Amino acid sequence: MTETLSTLDNLVWFGASVTGSQHQKDKRPNEDAWMGDRHKLGTFIVVSDGLGSKPNARQGAKTACIAVKQALRHWLAISSKDTNHDVSSKLLLRLIHVLWSLNILPNAETDSAATCLFATVSASGKLAIAQLGDGLAVLREPDGSLHSITSERSGFSNQTTGLGIAQSTKDWQILTRPSLEKGSAIFLATDGIADDLQRDRLSDFIAMLLRDFGTLPPRQRWQALSHELREFPVPNHLDDKTLAILWRRS
Repeated sequence: MTETLSTLDNLVWFGASVTGSQHQKDKRPNEDAWMGDRHKLGTFIVVSDGLGSKPNARQGAKTACIAVKQALRHWLAISSKDTNHDVSSKLLLRLIHVLWSLNILPNAETDSAATCLFATVSASGKLAIAQLGDGLAVLREPDGSLHSITSERSGFSNQTTGLGIAQSTKDWQILTRPSLEKGSAIFLATDGIADDLQRDRLSDFIAMLLRDFGTLPPRQRWQALSHELREFPVPNHLDDKTLAILWRRS
C-alpha cells in the first residue's frame, strides 16, 4: 500500500494493524483492518474491527474498508459537481452500507459484521469523521484539545453494532466541518487500543505518534509503528490492535 503527501495542503496519513496475543495463541488471523488512500477528489483513512464472534469477521473488516473507499469516490464525485448544495452525509453512509452488503456476498451479512470508523478530507477541504460501533474517533485540534465523536457504551461491554447489524444511519456518529485546520489530526483506533488509552493522556499520545512517526518515510514508518503496537504497554490486552491517523501538517 502506497502513501501520498500533498504539497498543497500537507495532508499525511498513516496507520498499522497487528494481531492480538489471543489470536496468535489460537492461531487465528488478525480480524482488524485499516486503509488509507488519496485521489484527486480527497484523502481518507478507515479502520474496522470484525466482530470476533462472527465466523467471517476478518473478511467483514476488510470489506468495510473497501466499501468506504468505493463510497467516498461516488460521494465526493457528486459533491464536486453539485457545488451549490451540501450533499448529505447520510447519502455517504447509505452508500457504505449498500456497497458493503454487495461486496460481502456470497457470505451472510450476519456472519461478517464489522465496526467502521473513517475520516475524509475532500479536495475542497471539507472534513467528515464517522463511527459505527466500538472503537475511538477523535479530532485533535492545533492547541491539543480533543473533540471525540465516540459515544459512551451502553449495555454489556461486548455488545456493539456495525455493518451487518445496524439497520439505520442513525446508528452512526458523524462530525462534519468546513475544513481541517493546519496542525489538526484525526485519530481512529479499534478496541484493542481504544480500551486501554487513558483519556486524560490521549492528546499527548496522539502528539507522540505525530512526532515520532509522522515524518518518517512510509515503509519505515509502517514498520516502526507496527513494532510499537506489538510492544503496546498493556501486556494483558489480548485483542487485535489497529490505528490510523490523518494529519494536516502546519
